[in-house]
Amino acid sequence: MPAARKVVTRSPKRNVGLINCPWFQDRPIEHESRLEKHFVLRAILFPGLTFIQHQPFHMTLVEHGKRYTPDFLLTFSNGEKVVIEVKRAERVKEAKDRFDEISRLCQVAGFRYFVVHQGQIEGQRRAERALLIRRYAMHHLDPALVREAVAHVSQRNKGISIKRFKKDLCLSQEQLLSFVAHRHVVLSKDLLISDDDLLFAPNLEIKNASVQFGSWFGCAAWVPTAGVSQVVGGQQGSVSRPADPLCADHEIVDLLRGGDV
Repeated sequence: MPAARKVVTRSPKRNVGLINCPWFQDRPIEHESRLEKHFVLRAILFPGLTFIQHQPFHMTLVEHGKRYTPDFLLTFSNGEKVVIEVKRAERVKEAKDRFDEISRLCQVAGFRYFVVHQGQIEGQRRAERALLIRRYAMHHLDPALVREAVAHVSQRNKGISIKRFKKDLCLSQEQLLSFVAHRHVVLSKDLLISDDDLLFAPNLEIKNASVQFGSWFGCAAWVPTAGVSQVVGGQQGSVSRPADPLCADHEIVDLLRGGDV
């Protein structure tokens, strides 16, 4: 399914470009701002995420008389899909009513809708560390060493310190970051990489993408102010995909546009 709009040129005023990450997916990921780029760099470190599509479709907002294109569509290992809007925090309040309408349309199509702001993406220098990790993604890792490392960290349910992990396997910091970039091992959601911080075995099982992915960024799916369930116990109620199991992605897009399936 082609993107609604294509990024074709670089802009002198905006950070427009492509993120090539063949270890994650075979298609480059486009971005149209620094904030979008930083979101992608953090998102691709989340276990269970399998694909990111930039500007995947458009929808007509009847209440606002506008056409809207989401920033990203994320696909997870269990088939769930999440729609993402990346926004600067100071601009979220003014768009609240529009986000309410978008969220309702997404729920009809079986998607959760997230608005992720720069504090959740870049706060506490998390984006800087994600950029550093990505630099080592192309380093070659011996498959036997990968198997040994995965087995080693999997034996520790509560995690293992980075210092101990490197010592046990005689790894350099560069090798460690390459392991993290490829999600053979996983850092905490803050991407802390000092010797005393912990590594974990990747949990690729996605039971509720909204809750698990939202926790990675410290946010929750957008809940309209009226007409839908509110947050209960800090978590969102589940929203299923369309009832017809054969409903294809292009049909879901028709739903978002307001067309008939």
